[in-house]
Amino acid sequence: MDPAVLKLFGVMMAIMIPIALGGGVFVLIASFEKTRRGRSTESANTPEQLGRSDILERIQAQLQQLEERLDFMERVLPALREGKPLPETPPRSR
Repeated sequence: MDPAVLKLFGVMMAIMIPIALGGGVFVLIASFEKTRRGRSTESANTPEQLGRSDILERIQAQLQQLEERLDFMERVLPALREGKPLPETPPRSR
């Protein structure tokens, strides 16, 4: 065989092998990521996660109540400073 043909074949193999290996690694990583995402969606409905969502809902309700109280105090404070009568208090929700 001609040395130029062997050299060309060697260069082609030197280029193709890393590309093939890189493609294989990419496919493995993509399949691992897909499997990992599937597991995370299945575990989202565990009792621990459901308990956390209940806690989050309670915290959001408390935050809403605090925001309402803060809004009321922002309206009342200037009236108190000026000596005006207080507005009616909003009903407490529990």
